[in-house]
Amino acid sequence: MLYLRLVNQHLSSARLLLAELSGHDNPSVSLQRALEQGVQHLLNSAYLCQLRAIADNYHCSDVATLSDIQALLAALAVNDSPAPEAAEILALSNESWLGEMLNAWRQLCLPMPVQTFTASDATVSQSEISVREDIRALSVDAEKLGCWLEALDELTQRHNEMMTEY
Repeated sequence: MLYLRLVNQHLSSARLLLAELSGHDNPSVSLQRALEQGVQHLLNSAYLCQLRAIADNYHCSDVATLSDIQALLAALAVNDSPAPEAAEILALSNESWLGEMLNAWRQLCLPMPVQTFTASDATVSQSEISVREDIRALSVDAEKLGCWLEALDELTQRHNEMMTEY
């Protein structure tokens, strides 16, 4: 029950941040980026809590340690509990809005690969610091975030109805 409340809380908070973003006529790039990234983090948190809600509903152990769909499937297999909710998430996480959302979150949170030193770099000053805009941070706009929010909300509501029947 705790995880269901957290899912709803995260989705509600994401909705508030999106409303704040749309409430500004011309937000600064920094504010826009902060709100969009905040929504991404909240959507990912809601997703993780939904995985844990499914595990909790099917009486899996170590619910709090689940961090992805594979861990949920493994926990369900130990209990020999086929959960249609987990199967749906697995299917969606491959090539759909959910996979796109999870990939965008990973790109946001994981550091870029370190550039390797090449011979052509020998002429570049070692004390020079190049400043550039991180394009990855701008890749998810409010419209797409809103679509992901609505899709995740619909998915969690449907799963909750299915689990109530279980």
